[in-house]
Amino acid sequence: MKVFLSIFSFLIFSFNLCLADNSYRAGENQQEGTIRLKEIVVTPYKVAIGSFQSPASVDEILVKEADLKGVSGLADSLKNIPSVSYSITGGLGGTSGISIRGAETRHTQLMYDEIKLYDPIVTASYFYAYNYMSLDNLERIEVAKGPYSSLYGSDSIGGTIRLLPRKGKGKPTVSFTQEIGSYQTYREKLSFQGEADKLNYSLAISRKDVNDFYAGKYKDGNHETDPFSNLNAALRLDYSLSDNLEVGLISDYTYAKYDYDDSSPVVDANNYARFYQGVSGLNLEHQISDVFLQKITFGYTRTHRKDYPESGDVRWYDGNTYQAKWQADLDIIPENKIIFGFDYLRERGESIYTSRQTANTKGYYIENLFNPWKNLLFSASYRREEHSQFGSENIVSFSGSYFIDETGTKLKSSFGQGFKVPSIYQLYDSFSGNSDLTPERSRSFEVGIEQYIRKNLKFGTTYFQTNIKNLIEYDYGAWKYKNVGKARIWGLENFLKYNFDDNTHLNLSYTYMDTEDKSDGSRLLRRPNNKVTLGFDTLINKLKISSDLSYVGNRIDYPGTVKLKSYILGNLSFNYQVNDNLNTFLRFENILDDDYELVEGYQTPEFSWYLGAKYTF
Repeated sequence: MKVFLSIFSFLIFSFNLCLADNSYRAGENQQEGTIRLKEIVVTPYKVAIGSFQSPASVDEILVKEADLKGVSGLADSLKNIPSVSYSITGGLGGTSGISIRGAETRHTQLMYDEIKLYDPIVTASYFYAYNYMSLDNLERIEVAKGPYSSLYGSDSIGGTIRLLPRKGKGKPTVSFTQEIGSYQTYREKLSFQGEADKLNYSLAISRKDVNDFYAGKYKDGNHETDPFSNLNAALRLDYSLSDNLEVGLISDYTYAKYDYDDSSPVVDANNYARFYQGVSGLNLEHQISDVFLQKITFGYTRTHRKDYPESGDVRWYDGNTYQAKWQADLDIIPENKIIFGFDYLRERGESIYTSRQTANTKGYYIENLFNPWKNLLFSASYRREEHSQFGSENIVSFSGSYFIDETGTKLKSSFGQGFKVPSIYQLYDSFSGNSDLTPERSRSFEVGIEQYIRKNLKFGTTYFQTNIKNLIEYDYGAWKYKNVGKARIWGLENFLKYNFDDNTHLNLSYTYMDTEDKSDGSRLLRRPNNKVTLGFDTLINKLKISSDLSYVGNRIDYPGTVKLKSYILGNLSFNYQVNDNLNTFLRFENILDDDYELVEGYQTPEFSWYLGAKYTF
């Protein structure tokens, strides 16, 4: 630990020296003082926008960079993002949740390209399997913070996570990855990608086995191991029918088999379960003219679960969604872009406890992006959503940003409404369902400033606040769900990014967040007040070294009286490019060997190591 702290202190000292030497001086000549930014684009507005223009708070994960660190799982890639809280119950195979800006995990929307991912039959119809999904065949991940319900519909109160599949390019290649590590971990991955004439293709298949991990905490007497097996397969095909017409196919399959321990309190039981998720999508993009582009998407998802408790009573759950979307981009005036469209969602769910139930949703939206001159951008959007059970919902959002060339300053602000429709289970369950439920609703706003100093330093701060009402909670007196909850959340996101040179980077973020359950004034569960993350990476010849250190403050756990202590996690990875074909990596996790909990009574990994190699043919 002393060695790690010494390295940490050295990095901070080096950073201060470099910062002092490269400080920005207002009034420098045009060539020195003007910020020349790379056109990195973000897409929470359904179209690509330069990062220096965008009013949105978006964190981007490049999967290629995560792969160099040996990070292969979706959950692991999201943990260190500012304002993101992660939890998992029941060991590696347990239910996982991602909370953005203090909202509930059910208020985080996950999308695979344009297809919504969630389980319609789970209690609150949300996505809970981040730990099962891999980064296989993804190009990047975008985490857009704040409500985007006006564009993407229900669920996006805290934020929206988009998984963007990789498009095959260039000469056809085949690669194989083998990884071994702590807890008897074994992972294999085979991938193919390239292009042939008008066809682009990309396919990845992987399997992961962890044989020596405990779901319940070992020191509490849970001495039975809980194995975890995971299979992922992902495919993307793109075919150019003509210069202005392209059709694409995406498919993703996830399977997990795992042992789990009972909760409240955690009991070392001999339970196991299986999880199946299939995603398929067909899309068409047609550039009708220079000013008119249309996109059509058809999507299908199925989630199937089976639990095999020690008692022997098999429990099963089956959920399906059918999705159709049409979007049009209109660019008649260069400074003004209009995006409008329609989407349809049909969800169906049934289980051992609930007979087959369905719900249908139709959404109509329009967005206007007004860019009167290069550095000023306004956005306004409106959505009307019609649900087969409770009727209609009208949602609006507004945002704007202004970039000041002379000082390298970006000012941004936004306001947005969000909503979350009741789930099939909450509406129709024979024991606790309530057909009179209405959507959970939110109002959020944020204001922020970002400062660029030359090309190598950027820092900023954003204040955000969200108020949520009509939260759906279980009423133990009435034995059914009701709209009775309210919550208030506010916080500050702060970041600093410094590039020593093209090969060496430092990232520092700090989030302070205050959450309150308005019914009793208590903190919301499993959200830390403080989160700090420091990341450092450098490339020395063929060796890339990456490290991160995170502090997560204490959290309150269920039933609201348990306090989980704060913890510090450190990770360190080495990646060495032996030659054009062979790449090797070594990763150490929890290098401080901190004993921490994400959920009371459940085990988390101790100090662990993982070694792997990738060979490309």
